[in-house]
Amino acid sequence: MIQNLSYWDVIIAGGGLAGLGLAKQLKQANPELAIVVVEKQGFPRPRAIAKVGESTVEIGSHYLSHHLGLMQHLKANHLKKFGIRIFFGAPADDFAQQDELGASQTFGIPTYQIDRGDIENHIADEVRELGVSLIDNADILQLDIKAETGSAQDKQLVIRTAGGEQTLIGNWMVDTAGRAGLLKNHLNLAAKNEHKSNAIWFRVDRKITLDDWCASPEWHARCMPEGRRWLSTNHLVGPGYWVWIIPLASGVTSIGIVMDNIAFDAAAISDQTSAMTWLAQHQPRCAAAIGDARFLDFVVLQDYSYDCKQLFSDQRWAVAGEAGVFADPFYSPGSDFIAFANGFICSLITAERRGQDIRVQAVVYERLLRSIYQNTLSLYTGQYGGFGDRVMMGLKLLWDYSYYWGVLSLLYFRSALCDFERIRPLAGELHKAQQLNQSIQALFRQRAERRLQLPNRGVFMDQYQIPCLQFFNKVLMEDPKLPLADELARNMAQVEQVAEAVRDMLGEMPSLDISAAERELLGDYRLKILGNGG
Repeated sequence: MIQNLSYWDVIIAGGGLAGLGLAKQLKQANPELAIVVVEKQGFPRPRAIAKVGESTVEIGSHYLSHHLGLMQHLKANHLKKFGIRIFFGAPADDFAQQDELGASQTFGIPTYQIDRGDIENHIADEVRELGVSLIDNADILQLDIKAETGSAQDKQLVIRTAGGEQTLIGNWMVDTAGRAGLLKNHLNLAAKNEHKSNAIWFRVDRKITLDDWCASPEWHARCMPEGRRWLSTNHLVGPGYWVWIIPLASGVTSIGIVMDNIAFDAAAISDQTSAMTWLAQHQPRCAAAIGDARFLDFVVLQDYSYDCKQLFSDQRWAVAGEAGVFADPFYSPGSDFIAFANGFICSLITAERRGQDIRVQAVVYERLLRSIYQNTLSLYTGQYGGFGDRVMMGLKLLWDYSYYWGVLSLLYFRSALCDFERIRPLAGELHKAQQLNQSIQALFRQRAERRLQLPNRGVFMDQYQIPCLQFFNKVLMEDPKLPLADELARNMAQVEQVAEAVRDMLGEMPSLDISAAERELLGDYRLKILGNGG
């Protein structure tokens, strides 16, 4: 006879951002649900807990702010991000000599650098207040989702806490336990992909202020207000690698070194000493800024990108967050994928709760997230060799932003992804967009094979001055004035123009003569990318 039994509508294995966010989202949509979240670590967490995923972009930020209602918490307790910023070229003592890609001002939609411990503690308190049971300091001993009795409550999770063993029995089982891959291992769902990359990640107990790396008043005046570059997710790049510098409100700085296999093998980084030796050679200003700061942690993660054969099932199980798929940390898409998966799972559980047949719904959501994942993966696969190439990256971010804001963000901000009636008529336009993205990413892969690092010109490629990016961002902030199909068609017309401009500028001998249409679309951005060194 099994002792210590408890029965639940939803069992969520994993109490990080994905699991806690899903619990809150579900409880808001279905207050009557009995939900339990099981977490290996204890609460409250340390403020700057050792977790990758500190930086958000527009979709993830919108999810946290609007769907989870965390806007005031983000404003009060975390740093407002100053966009993505990239520095190119051979190392120089004066950072004004580096080529810089970024925005002189923030676009309208706020994004954040988040202390994961802070935000998870806050959501944990909120879900408890909503009536969600949170069991922390729990070891998962056994997981079983096989139906043996035909009962609706056929999922079992056996856990051990300080109080002994417990068996949780539920209608739904959701794995949000990260790379442990509970359901993935249980159901043999693990799958590889073609992207081979590696990361070294650590945090130091020091605020790193990149604005101090140059004394030039002209350099400081590029960004308004001055002195805010340090709030960006700063990237220091070279052929086959990039280094991230992410500040946190706790005063801690997150540092990552991300490499393709060629750069990783050459770097031979295995510990703190070898990481600092490599930084001193390739990015000496970063190494000097770290100096004698204390390392709070150190992780080497090889071949970090992976797939999953299935994420949602009409048999009442699902996978979200890093328990499912992970593409790459560049562009910080982790919270975006939490937003997508949690939205789909919440919709499935709500529909099933109301007695609806969710078989078709589960298949459609699976295909949608699979399509988003494959498109996202294409941004990275085979392209790391070009990360030190000012021309390629200037065009890549132009294209990737246009596609992300003009297509994917539009669907998310308009709450269309989970809405069959609204998303179905867009299938043709979305297929065209996907094919266009794949064709442009193939051009970037071809360029990346050259592993270029162009001579420094000290140029500033100001994305804020690009008219089409201003347009896409403004559309997302406004209340829709057109039906979604018309909005998407209008955006796609601009996206297609961006594609043509990118193709032209990636040519071996691009013309520097800018047509009136391209000037309206891009302003002087192409001149700054190409200049005399393209």
